[in-house]
Amino acid sequence: MRSIRAIIFDVGNTLLEGALPWYEFYSLAMKRTGRPMALVAVVRAYEQAVRRMAADRVAVAENREARTGGLAAYLAQEFGLSERQLELALDEVLFDHPEARHLVPAVGAAETLADLRERGYRLAVISNWSADLPRTLSLMGLKDHFDGVFASETLGYAKPHAAAFLVPLDRLGLTPGETLYVGDLYDIDVRGAREVGMQTVLVDPLGLGLHPDVPTIACLSELTGLLPGPHGAEA
Repeated sequence: MRSIRAIIFDVGNTLLEGALPWYEFYSLAMKRTGRPMALVAVVRAYEQAVRRMAADRVAVAENREARTGGLAAYLAQEFGLSERQLELALDEVLFDHPEARHLVPAVGAAETLADLRERGYRLAVISNWSADLPRTLSLMGLKDHFDGVFASETLGYAKPHAAAFLVPLDRLGLTPGETLYVGDLYDIDVRGAREVGMQTVLVDPLGLGLHPDVPTIACLSELTGLLPGPHGAEA
């Protein structure tokens, strides 16, 4: 890994996660439909849905004709369900597991961010999120760690569009090559960041190793072990 001056994070399933992990949430939903799936199959279906959604987002941004819609529509198709079937199954899981409605800081997030700041790294957030992202991070006790928080709704661009990465980098006075992006979605986070020249790390909590071309961590506390030296950009 080349010298790094700054580290930028995704939010969902990276800095924040559901009190019930997302892969367990969808696995339970599939059981409710009578079509149980192994966790690895759930992850593969989720990634394929995200891949298709990402391609359509870019097409829309480039004024090309494409399907639009939320992730649920893509997921339902990958799971072989109607949107209504998936919605009902998810509602049943939420009824039995109300904790799934709540976000919590990812394990080790606060400690890792504090350590990275101490080591001299600049930190920021780029996420496909609503305009209330700064408030959300503040409520979770994480916002003060960051030099900038950039939500897609405010930027006007969503990952993996190049501008979703390049506009924040320009505002922060950073170049892609000196910046590391950390996220959990290969097609939106890793590919999008790589295409503009950023270095990348993929969060892979289950250790599935589906993408051997990118460094992976199971949780944020493992991130410091991948960095080039103990003093950030000065190493």
